[in-house]
Amino acid sequence: MELKTFLEQFNLSEDELSLMERIGSEHLFRQGEDISTFDKTASSFYFIKEGLIRSYRIIDGNDFTYTFYLPGDICVDYESILKKNPSQHYFEVLAPTIAIKYNYSQLEQLFEQHPRVERIARKMAESAYIRLLERVREFQSDTLEQRYLNLIKHHEDIFHAAPLQHIASYLGVKPQSLSRIRAKIVKR
Repeated sequence: MELKTFLEQFNLSEDELSLMERIGSEHLFRQGEDISTFDKTASSFYFIKEGLIRSYRIIDGNDFTYTFYLPGDICVDYESILKKNPSQHYFEVLAPTIAIKYNYSQLEQLFEQHPRVERIARKMAESAYIRLLERVREFQSDTLEQRYLNLIKHHEDIFHAAPLQHIASYLGVKPQSLSRIRAKIVKR
């Protein structure tokens, strides 16, 4: 997804669109590259144009996938930025990725000068909040099979780039359990 297409949903003026395009810098990330700021306060975020990034944590030696970032998504440890605390998340590039990097402090200055641009940050926060609520709801009320089918329905691209163990972790199960669910679905 192109940045301009993403930004147009905020009804910004041509000047504001131009400012947003100018303060971002395009980066190309290789598959397997680690772009995390683990144990450091996050200060930037990425608009994903192409590719796939996952965020994860290591807890008691186990790798837990929190989310996948696809084209059109904003990849950020929003909690670290807002609380100004060290990040507890790692970010790994799962497929070659092109992203626009923004420094949050530069963006905050832009918010002061152009209040309509601040709408982008509000939408980011709203989107992150809704994504979190949906994830909690899924874990509270949906079966593993429903979560798996929902992921396929809404984000089939993940299955082409992410290893099975990361998908299983995201769904909250071991790879063996996910394999059984997949086999059960295929038999139908």
